[in-house]
Amino acid sequence: MVLQHTSGLRAAERLRELYSYRELVWNLTLRDLRLKYKGSVLGVAWSLLNPLLMMAIYTIVFSVFLRAFKNLPNYWALVIGGVLAWTFLANALNAAAVCFVRNPNLISKVYFPIESIPISIVLANLVNFVIPLAILVVVLAVRGIPVGASLILLPVIVVANVALATGLALALAALTVFFRDVEHLLALALQLGFYLTPVLYPLDSRAIGGAAWLIPYARLNPLAWYLDSYHAVLYWGAWPDPGEFALMLVSAGVALLGGYLLFLRLRARLPEEV
Repeated sequence: MVLQHTSGLRAAERLRELYSYRELVWNLTLRDLRLKYKGSVLGVAWSLLNPLLMMAIYTIVFSVFLRAFKNLPNYWALVIGGVLAWTFLANALNAAAVCFVRNPNLISKVYFPIESIPISIVLANLVNFVIPLAILVVVLAVRGIPVGASLILLPVIVVANVALATGLALALAALTVFFRDVEHLLALALQLGFYLTPVLYPLDSRAIGGAAWLIPYARLNPLAWYLDSYHAVLYWGAWPDPGEFALMLVSAGVALLGGYLLFLRLRARLPEEV
């Protein structure tokens, strides 16, 4: 009990310190955005063009060449919603995983809440996610694709997604300092996860036909709870499955808390190990 109380106090102190450095977090976020588009002619427009190009490629491959989901109306809308959500998570985790090992001098020679670095990376990727997501909602409305009252849950899903990304980013950033293979394992895990998670396909028996028997197994993937919720409000115009939605919220909280506590446990050793 004493140990738990001490850990709680330490976490509260770190959070207060992090809040006092909120301007630093904001400046780091702006730095990440500037660096991403430095020297680029189109600049932030790439945050919209990248998912559009990916959407076009996957739509052609799956609905034309492979003839999968050919009877699914407005398949492009499902694809772009899934790709946007997945790209946000993947880009944030890939960048955060190496943020400490690629800034050794900043970590070891300057004192500040170093969790600001992975958090700022998540926030920078959030900006790149929210802009095209807002445009997608407008396009769906213009094209007459049903967007129901369930759209009010979209901000909740995004916040849960950010919480998940932040918790995982903090944990991966700290773990990579001690185990450099994490960076490479993460790349493989994300590549595999892209196809195991319903990014390009819905968890709906009407859409996937003979593969419907896989749906119960696909729902065991925690990331499926997030993508299925996105598809529900953006594509189907329906309310997310209550059970999945609840699991999504719980998993987001667990990931955020668990990732931060793991970071705190390793924090003191990071400067000497990096």
